Amino acid sequence: MPTFAPLIVTGPARSGTTLVALLLSVHREITVASDPYLTFFRSLRAAIMRHQPAEIARAFDPASPLQDYYFTEARIAIMDAIQRGTLAVPFDPDEWETFFERSVARGSVMAPDLAAQFGRLRGGDYAEIFGHALEIVATVRGAADRRWVGFKDVWIIEFFSAIARTYPDARMVVVLRDPRAIMASMLAIDDPTQVAHPLSYARHWRKHVAFIEHYRHDPRLAGRLHVLSLEALVADPEAETRALCAFLDVDFDPAMLDSRRYFDYATGAAWAGNSSFERKTEGFNRALIEKWRQRLPPPIRKLTDMVCGPEMSLAGFSPDEVGIGDPDVLDYLVDTHEAPVNWRTDLGDLQQDYGFELFRQALLARSRVSAAPAQSAIRRSFLFPEVYARLRAASAVSCV
Repeated sequence: MPTFAPLIVTGPARSGTTLVALLLSVHREITVASDPYLTFFRSLRAAIMRHQPAEIARAFDPASPLQDYYFTEARIAIMDAIQRGTLAVPFDPDEWETFFERSVARGSVMAPDLAAQFGRLRGGDYAEIFGHALEIVATVRGAADRRWVGFKDVWIIEFFSAIARTYPDARMVVVLRDPRAIMASMLAIDDPTQVAHPLSYARHWRKHVAFIEHYRHDPRLAGRLHVLSLEALVADPEAETRALCAFLDVDFDPAMLDSRRYFDYATGAAWAGNSSFERKTEGFNRALIEKWRQRLPPPIRKLTDMVCGPEMSLAGFSPDEVGIGDPDVLDYLVDTHEAPVNWRTDLGDLQQDYGFELFRQALLARSRVSAAPAQSAIRRSFLFPEVYARLRAASAVSCV
């Protein structure tokens, strides 16, 4: 029986999750693989949805990307089903070949050594498959005797509840980065397979902050969730790494700060960094963190601030003051609505998408406190009531 506990790292893509995984893996008691198991979570989502009432299951498209969940009752119902879910969901053996092929295709990009062993993932339910996934990391990476073994995959924050139920000793780390920096990084990528829809990308960033706030109210995750920002890590690597070590109850190792020790399993050599702006980076480059200020076009900056501004303040970032209904935002959305992208999770109706964002802003700006909005409207706009309450409280303080 393995003696290690699971450690899961996530965040929006381009947030610094790879850097954090590599930094942690230098420690003699920690191993975190990069991006091996996103297919597992997409498959788990589909399995959970098959066990929902027919009216909820019908609204779910298993081919869709992981959702941001905003603005429709059907999306909220899907989110709630995942939050109620566990890993103890039966795996359909008829899906094995497709699951295996997709897992290998995805996992081979960053973790080819692990993907070569994915035939060992097969199990009767997702808890068994998840256990096999951890065991593959432990055995292939020679980490069976370490205290923490796990992986990082982007976009999987909504599955923390299911993991926590199955593994009471698991811990989770979320990495955030200023969403304007993420947008600039995403737009600078040459690879067309990674081009995302800007509005969808911004909503997914916002979703992460909402889930962090929600999980902070969840007793199952008390003491088991750690959040850090890439900006803070780059500004003071030692302090942030010490905080990570304290969270994991391990001693700080100065070697974790030496980026020359970061091994890239995708290339079989020392990690060259993952910047959209330079071919190779070393150490913790603060200048790259601030590149977005020169690179991000004003309309996209305004869009990001309009969509993410309130949650940016909750996460410790400083949004610009973008007024409700700024015409530059609408112009940008109109001009780019039909542009080709690799994935998107917007509603597909520009009038609805823009209108819902304005409604959301108006809910936060309203001065009346005697009549609260309907809970359904709050959830569609903020995902969780506690997020709306926190944002309203912060807004009231800022007006004093």
